[in-house]
Amino acid sequence: MSTKMKILPIEDVIPETNIIVISPHYDDFLFFLGGYVLELKERGLLHTKQFRIINVFSRSNYLAHTGSGNFDAGLERIKLATGKRLLEDLNCIDELLNPYNYGYELLAEYECFTRGKALASSEMEFPHGMFPDFDERDQQIYDRMLERIAQWAMLPDTALVFPIAFKEHIDHFIVREAAVRIASGLGSEARAAFYFQEDKPYGGIATEEEEARIDAFILAHRLERRGYRHHPESVADLAFKHYISQVDEVYRIGVRNRADALSRMYETAFPCDQLFRYPS
Repeated sequence: MSTKMKILPIEDVIPETNIIVISPHYDDFLFFLGGYVLELKERGLLHTKQFRIINVFSRSNYLAHTGSGNFDAGLERIKLATGKRLLEDLNCIDELLNPYNYGYELLAEYECFTRGKALASSEMEFPHGMFPDFDERDQQIYDRMLERIAQWAMLPDTALVFPIAFKEHIDHFIVREAAVRIASGLGSEARAAFYFQEDKPYGGIATEEEEARIDAFILAHRLERRGYRHHPESVADLAFKHYISQVDEVYRIGVRNRADALSRMYETAFPCDQLFRYPS
């Protein structure tokens, strides 16, 4: 019997009509589900889904290539960064989903740099962190996410999409761990389905140790793998077109690398992406 993993038709990847993407940051919808949306559009199926994007860490002070400015948590810096990044996000999602055709919410949590988090040792600027690294503010955000996700879990015909948290960016980790705790606690009582999407560009620049932690997370929670055709070059082009204050060349590299790695894994002639469904 062949052990080759299957690529699903795009309509079978997320069968639910309503898709709520819990996006930690302003660019994460594109890097989570940009390829999925582009494949829906290519197949003439975008109209079959209703999207709602919930941006968690919407008070930001991060702007690429600004050095120490990313640790300025003053109000004027947050106004500057948040304003730029919000409008960049809306413009990108407009192009992906068409204007006025989606829901968009801000939870107004403070992003990692506004909370004084230190940089990870990586080619990307982000703070790494897991439970032992939580401070009081991180714990409070985690607790609030538990309450929110428990409410969203009661929505029928709904897919909740969370980051799988490659490289454990602490903001992504908080969101992921709150989601899996609610999913495991509710079990069959949940009306919504829980999905964990590979987050780029982190997945394409992760070390073997970091990949092993993701594999352990997938195994521990018995997540179901769902592969689909990806459009990495179009996703990267959209990122460099819209997220002027955010991207660097490592973003394009990470997106390409992961799509190529998954193409080899699924043994396809085209780029691939994947997400994971929590067992119902």
